[in-house]
Amino acid sequence: MAWQLIVSLSLAVIAVIVAGWHGFLSAMLGGSIGVIGVLVFALVSRRAEGDSRSVIRIALRAEAAKMLVIVVLLWLAFVAYHKMVVLAFLGAFAVSVLLSGLAFAVSGNQLTSQPISNSSKV
Repeated sequence: MAWQLIVSLSLAVIAVIVAGWHGFLSAMLGGSIGVIGVLVFALVSRRAEGDSRSVIRIALRAEAAKMLVIVVLLWLAFVAYHKMVVLAFLGAFAVSVLLSGLAFAVSGNQLTSQPISNSSKV
């Protein structure tokens, strides 16, 4: 999630140079929608315990909640923000969503180059 915020802010800085303050606000809004989607997923899936069937069911429910929140927020943004810079908004949103998907593909702690420790070792 930190990477999403960093990249969204970076894109917003570029957007303010290219398109002014509405570009900045549009990029931050687009990136924020992706971050809020990840937060919803985390909140819904944090209680995932039990057998594999219930864990998968909770993960699917969390993904559905994330998608619903993202769709509603996208709709609200397009309806409410009439001076939106669409390219900045959609660019930041797309990058934010792609970064959240890439988080599942990364193994280990890439920031410190240390593998994830196995807690079952004694």
